[in-house]
Amino acid sequence: MIEEYKDVLKLKLTKTNDIIIKAAAIVGAITVIAGGYTFYINNIWKPNVKVTDVNFEQGMLQFTFAGKTYEIFGDTNFYLGGDWSVKLGNINLDSGSKYDTIQLSKRGMVVEYLNK
Repeated sequence: MIEEYKDVLKLKLTKTNDIIIKAAAIVGAITVIAGGYTFYINNIWKPNVKVTDVNFEQGMLQFTFAGKTYEIFGDTNFYLGGDWSVKLGNINLDSGSKYDTIQLSKRGMVVEYLNK
């Protein structure tokens, strides 16, 4: 009696499995693409920042990134993407803080000092 329904049951399980396998393949592909993009942004890509104006006395920095102009003031970290940021570096003196560098940082560590 089971032999009579074997083909019908097999067909239904095959369609269900096919849908589950296709869905798992799509989710897996999306996960791999997202992981590859994240790896690229955090480990290979480096932002292109162009300093347009800086005033160390007032602690003001104006720069261009990705075609847009931004301004930051003081000890502000401006996050560019991934783990990258730009900020004004300062030195602590007895008379107070003084801004003296423009820093391109990755994960909070200075990678490069930018020039105007």
